[in-house]
Amino acid sequence: MQNGENRDCNALIELAKKGQKSAFTQLVKMYYGTVMYYLLGMNIKHADAEDVAQEAFINAFRKIDQVNTSGSFTGWLLRIARNQFIDKLRREKKLDTSGSQFEIAEIPDDRTPETHAVSAAGVESIFADLKPRERVILELRVFQGMPFCELAEIMGMTEGNVRLVFHRLIAKLRARFEEKAG
Repeated sequence: MQNGENRDCNALIELAKKGQKSAFTQLVKMYYGTVMYYLLGMNIKHADAEDVAQEAFINAFRKIDQVNTSGSFTGWLLRIARNQFIDKLRREKKLDTSGSQFEIAEIPDDRTPETHAVSAAGVESIFADLKPRERVILELRVFQGMPFCELAEIMGMTEGNVRLVFHRLIAKLRARFEEKAG
């Protein structure tokens, strides 16, 4: 996040802490896409991701006093979303009487034209068998520019372990690209 955005975010957090619901609404508008992309990166069904995101924002609203503006609001919010998803898995497993576990499904085919173009180019097959954890790490590190220390907090891993997973993932992707190209 850029400095201007960070100041805006911190100002909104402070206003939300003082009880201004409109400030929290602005935070939701700013971060809803990030939370959804994070959840969808874990191969959660779109409808389930929306439910988890909604619960995460409700939880964040209740705990807004606990956020530290010197830390990463995104990291704090994504940890809440991750914990909400884990709670959902636990609830689903308890409610399932057939004995099978909650199944994390593939993302439904309501993709954007860009995603279809990537798929048509065959690039999607290179990413298809990535583990959900790898997809999230790749998205947050490469496309969102998140530092390893924040990734470690969000993923519940050590920074060294996140770096190791990321570097192995990059090596695996390079090998796949070279195999596909050659």
